[in-house]
Amino acid sequence: MPAILPPPVLEVYYSPTCAPCRLELPALAEFVKTDGGRVRIVLLDQELRARRELRAVSAALENDAVSHNGDKPRDVLLAAGDGDAILPFVRSILPGGKVCARWRGRLTLWRARELVAACARIASPGAVPE
Repeated sequence: MPAILPPPVLEVYYSPTCAPCRLELPALAEFVKTDGGRVRIVLLDQELRARRELRAVSAALENDAVSHNGDKPRDVLLAAGDGDAILPFVRSILPGGKVCARWRGRLTLWRARELVAACARIASPGAVPE
């Protein structure tokens, strides 16, 4: 019997000044609702406005938001592996902290699922693809 692993986290970097980031919120909310996906939204700036925008789409999204602890947004993005520090940016992470995949561009429900699937492939390299 295979071991049951905790699900990966989809880590989304968000700024309310990023129009494409705001457009991704409905897909992200759908991912959480329909797939039970675990999400962490890293707020890069304007935390109150960002939380208000998240809450307007889904209370669950606001609950999954964390502050970047006062670091410069560019530094946070670079440290996360976004080499150009440009939004939108998302990565999937295993519970131990290993990054499975990164994506810079528009996040869709399909893309969110693919990012999480990358973690499943890493966590179970001998598993047969569905």
